[in-house]
Amino acid sequence: MDERTTQAVIKCLEIDCDFYRELSLFLMEKHTRILRDDLEWLTASLNDEQAYLMKIQSLENKRLELFRALGIDGRKLNDLIGEAPEDYRPKLKLLGTQLTELVDSIKEMNEQTNDIVKRKLDNQSEFVKRAGIFNKPETYDRNASKVTRGSSSTVIREV
Repeated sequence: MDERTTQAVIKCLEIDCDFYRELSLFLMEKHTRILRDDLEWLTASLNDEQAYLMKIQSLENKRLELFRALGIDGRKLNDLIGEAPEDYRPKLKLLGTQLTELVDSIKEMNEQTNDIVKRKLDNQSEFVKRAGIFNKPETYDRNASKVTRGSSSTVIREV
């Protein structure tokens, strides 16, 4: 791998690391807001979260396009590090390590956040169940038979 290609790979990795650091901060804030039950912030942040998802897709597409143009598509970073000029190898290793740590951290944070949301929803479901909020009142059809599912007919008798 020549110096120009190596510099392009380094720049790409730096952009990815910067983005994933920013995403990590956003996800930490989201995690905190979920713990606080801050539904207003969470609702307002949906557009930001969608923008992050679109940016991930865009960065990946640009990386694939760049690597294809450089003739290194389908190659793993460890292979590229081994082929890079000696002076660039430490920088490539550092960026690869940082990117791996950021992605692993984001995965872990997402798993924790999902677990918290699941527990909160389970607790709410249990509360609603115990409170009987969704228990339907007993209804009867026109023959005065108890209806167990669905709804009773809406026949109103005139007196």
